[in-house]
This record gives sequence, C-alpha cells and structure tokens, in this order.
Amino acid sequence: MFVIRLLVLVLFLLPACHQPKSEEAIESLEEVPLMYAKGFALFRGNNFYVLEIIQSPDKKQRFLVYDPEEETFNPDFPLDGKIPMGSHKVILSATPQVAHLDYLHAEDHLMAFPDLDLISSESIRRRIDENKIIDLGKGPMTNMEKIIDLQPDWVMISGFGEPFKLADRLGAANIPVIINQEFLEKHPLGRAEWIKVTGVLLGKEEEATAVYSEIVTNYNASSELVAKGTEGNKPSVLSGSLYKDIWYAPGKDSWAAKIIADAGGHYLFDNKGDTGSLTLNYEFVLDQGGQADYWIGAANYASLGSMVDQNPKYGAFEAFKEKRIYTYTLGIGATGGLRYFEEGYLRPDLVLLDMIKILHPKKAGKHNFRYFEKLEE
Repeated sequence: MFVIRLLVLVLFLLPACHQPKSEEAIESLEEVPLMYAKGFALFRGNNFYVLEIIQSPDKKQRFLVYDPEEETFNPDFPLDGKIPMGSHKVILSATPQVAHLDYLHAEDHLMAFPDLDLISSESIRRRIDENKIIDLGKGPMTNMEKIIDLQPDWVMISGFGEPFKLADRLGAANIPVIINQEFLEKHPLGRAEWIKVTGVLLGKEEEATAVYSEIVTNYNASSELVAKGTEGNKPSVLSGSLYKDIWYAPGKDSWAAKIIADAGGHYLFDNKGDTGSLTLNYEFVLDQGGQADYWIGAANYASLGSMVDQNPKYGAFEAFKEKRIYTYTLGIGATGGLRYFEEGYLRPDLVLLDMIKILHPKKAGKHNFRYFEKLEE
C-alpha cells in the first residue's frame, strides 16, 4: 500500500518536476505588461532585459539585452543573442522599423538598409544624402558579406520568406537577428506597440512607452467618439485592387479592416480570411463591392484616369463613378517612398483619423489628411 501511495505522489508531482529550467528562470523575472501586442514579451531583471519574440506557440527567440556598464548577467537558459542596451549600430530591413528610429530620435543609429529609395523620413533621407547609411541592395537582405563586415549590434528583419535561414547565417557570425512579427498583430495598437521592442534595444524604454501611450490615448478617444451616433450609419467600404487577374484586399482580421471598423465603416470583406491578404476574382468583388459607398486603399494610382487606363474594369464600380476613391499616396518621400507604409503602422491613431475624415467628416474635427488623398480626374 505504501508503494502505491508513493507512486501516486510521484505521478502527481511529475509535471512540476519536468518544467524546463529555462521557463522557471524566465518566470522569476518581472514581466513588463503589454497592452495589445501578442507577438513579443519583455522581462526585466537587474540592469538587463530578456526579450522574447514569439514566432509560434512552440518557437520563440530569446535575447539578453544587457547594460554594458554593469556586471553581465549570464542566464542558465539558451539565447539567440546578447545585445548591448543602447545599441548604436543597427541594420533594419523594413520601413515600419525605420519610423521607430525617427520617433525615438535615434536616426543616427541606422548603419544600412536594403533599397534606400523606400525610405520617406526626411531626417533619415538627410543622412542618406550625406552617405552615412549604406544601401544593401534590392532584396530583403542580399548583401550578407557587407552586413558581416559592418558588425552591427543587431539586425531586425521581417518574418517573411525564410527568415530563420538568414538568422542562422548571421548568428554564425555572432550577429543577433531579431525576426520581427509585428505584421501578424490583429489590433492596430498591437502593431504599434512593437516600438517598445526597439525602445528596449536602444536603451530608450521610457521614451518608447511615452510615444506608445500617446498613440493609444488618441486612438481610443477617436474610436469612442465615432462610435457615438454612428450605429445605424456605417458606410460600406471596398478596399484593394487588381494585379493581373487577382484582386488583393485586406483580410477580416487585418490591421486595415480593424481601422475601417473603428472609423465607423462597414468593410465588405469583414467575414473573409485572417490577418493576411485576400485573393479574390474580379466578378466576386464587383458583385460584393460594386455599390460600395467608398473605395479606400486603391493602390497608389495618381488619378482616376490612370486607374481606368491601366484597367478599364475599375470603371464599373459606383465608387469610381461617384469619385469616392482614396489612395494612401499623400506623403511621398524624395525618392518615392510612401509615408503610409513607413509611419502609418506606428501611428494607427492618425490613420484612424484619416478614415474618420473620409467616412464621418464632421467627427474628424480640424484633422488634416496625413496619408490618404481623394483621387481626381
């Protein structure tokens, strides 16, 4: 009987005994509370942070962000890299990450970037004109040798394509590679919260938190304001455009779909897809969106005429006939980069106000468009 009881006790305690030591070590740290983001976690220790990038439920990247002027913390769990807090040697791969440097006054930290023409930031363009930022070419990260030669403190890349292959190659050269998954966030404020990742890496956590807090306050105030009195007045919204024979549009859980809803609009594809793009045929889109009140996000056409010149099928939509089409082409950089694709993901509060100004202009107050503009003939 004693043996049976002992066996039961051992089996009862077994799950706790098998908890990985790395998880126990992480849980002993203070977790920094997040408001909307789901794709990363931050843990604060004494003069250091542990940054977790959640790639999937069973796969995480972990980085130690340490104060180089203090005694180095050596965790007893595996890391994907050690990064000095207050890094001044940074390589990025996507324009939304560039906006973080702008807002944290850290433009001089950027060493290199692929396809510099995509950057619209005036302050960073000045550094480009002064030959202080290296162009890595057209691909996401094609110039591997140059990156290794530069020896950055860290590289941040987007989680498209084969990011882990790149991370392994640069990791072999002792260069930490952070695979940014912000584009998977379902809430616009979740995507914006990734500025806290950049803030911790640059030793600017307080500044990043202050920027983000203002964005959250602005966004929620605007969405609450527009919600009052618009319950029965939600203009229908079509989005996307044709590429060859496929119509690409935001999915129902996407950043854009959420902003349209919070701006008091009815997104016509709010029951399809997820966070990614929908691929639809023209006949379906015409059937569902031919009578839409507004068409918002119609690629980057310069005029209504240029739209139908490229594809006469656009002329069949009521929004085209009534000239209620808006594109995200307001704010073009000196070399063609679009402010919307750089700053917009960090500032959903301003994108929301643009949307409100389109759909419910009286509720937008004195707001001036920052990203969207109405297409004319």
